[in-house]
Amino acid sequence: MSSRNHRLHYIPGVWLAKETLKNLKKLLKPHPEIKDEPLSESSFPCKIGSKITAEEYNNFLQRKESSGYKYEHRTNGDVYVIDMSDPEHNAVVELLQDYFNIANGGVILNKPISVSGDGFHFNPTVMGQFIASDVMVKPNGNHVQQPIVPYPGPPPGDKNGNPHARIICEVANTQSIGNLRNKCQNWLNQVYVRYVLGIKFHEKRTTRDLQGRFYRSMTAMLFQQGVPGYLTWDFGTHQLGRPTDNAYLSGCNAPNIPAFQITIPVNAVFWDPPTIPAAAGYVPIVPPTVTLGNFTIDLFQIQQVVLNQQEN
Repeated sequence: MSSRNHRLHYIPGVWLAKETLKNLKKLLKPHPEIKDEPLSESSFPCKIGSKITAEEYNNFLQRKESSGYKYEHRTNGDVYVIDMSDPEHNAVVELLQDYFNIANGGVILNKPISVSGDGFHFNPTVMGQFIASDVMVKPNGNHVQQPIVPYPGPPPGDKNGNPHARIICEVANTQSIGNLRNKCQNWLNQVYVRYVLGIKFHEKRTTRDLQGRFYRSMTAMLFQQGVPGYLTWDFGTHQLGRPTDNAYLSGCNAPNIPAFQITIPVNAVFWDPPTIPAAAGYVPIVPPTVTLGNFTIDLFQIQQVVLNQQEN
């Protein structure tokens, strides 16, 4: 999700760029569905168009007139706004990028691992449709085979012909956990995506902690290529779906608790087998300048970032 540059209008609990609504109408001119009044968080998912082709949808995304929102283009041509940016979302994306950048050992230029967001890839299940993530982690092109033909390769690349992301992170605020799960699983239809991390902030509770911050449940899901199912963590201040009282406090109450740390092997970023499917026993080769064995994401730190950034 990109940062927003339009003039903002405030609605209780929501910052919204009114200019974005006008720009959406340009996208949906053939079959406009959007209303003039501003969207609120409770509006999502919000249908904003129908019978929109993949080309029309891609052109809209590339014009970057949609900053601050997440969209879903369905196979029947319907387009929905499914989420929007806010301080909690932005802070968590920044923290995740910091965690992945640790493996670069302070290198700034020509880093062995590229960590960014908002770059377009091709949807692995919808021909020609663009798809973007909040965080994407991919190898420097000097360390893997370069795409030799346009997508789908081999090997596959992003929209601009750079190496495909190997690790994807999706962060959801108003987006439903079911929709988030589906998007995470969809990424795995591209075999070069080795891990997908999904993080969901649930609605704020009505009660507060000693620091005056609203209690909140949060969920993390980790998907691994070739592994059935997924790992899940309930890491908010209170257990999801339980009453807000001390009997249901989350165990995620301090940093460095192993049960609330997510580890992803760094060598997954350099997954680049000579053939597909990869031969049995294939192990990605990590550049000698990368000495870290695993990325470690501390869910307590993510929890605290959300609590500190949310509107109280």
